[in-house]
Amino acid sequence: MLLHCPCCHAQYAAEAAFEAGESREALRVLITAGPLAQPLAAYLGLFRPATRALGWGRAHRLADEVLALTGDRQALAQALVETVEALRNKGLDKPLANHNYLRRVLESVAARGALVPVGAATMPNQQRQRPQSKAGQAISDLETLKHAHRND
Repeated sequence: MLLHCPCCHAQYAAEAAFEAGESREALRVLITAGPLAQPLAAYLGLFRPATRALGWGRAHRLADEVLALTGDRQALAQALVETVEALRNKGLDKPLANHNYLRRVLESVAARGALVPVGAATMPNQQRQRPQSKAGQAISDLETLKHAHRND
C-alpha cells in the first residue's frame, strides 16, 4: 500500500513508515491518541521549521509532552484546536519553541468549564459562576440580557 504526502506529493510504502523506530513510535502515539490524533497532528505542525520537515524523534517527544500536560482529554482536544486556530489566524511566522501558549489556552478552557465536542463551535458556558467583582457581575448581567433580548 502506498501513502501519498499531501504536502510534497511523494509516495512511499506504508510499511516504511512503521519500520523506522522514531517514526513507528510517533505514529503509535498518534494512533493511540484516538480523537486527539487530528488536533495533535495539527499542533505538531506548528513546530515544523520553514525549510525542512519536523523530525519523527522530535514529533514523538513533543506529542508525549503534550499528552502529559493534563489527563482531561476533552479539555486538551479543545485547547489544541483553539491554539492551532489562533496561531494560524495570527500568521505564525516562525515555528513554536515550547508549549507555553498551549498551556495558557488549556488553563482558559479549564476555567470556562463546559466543553464542546471537538470540531463543534466554541460556546460560552451557560452554567459558569458569576464574577467576583461588581463590575464583572454587571458585565455578566448585561451579556445575559443581550442574549435574552436576541431570543425574543
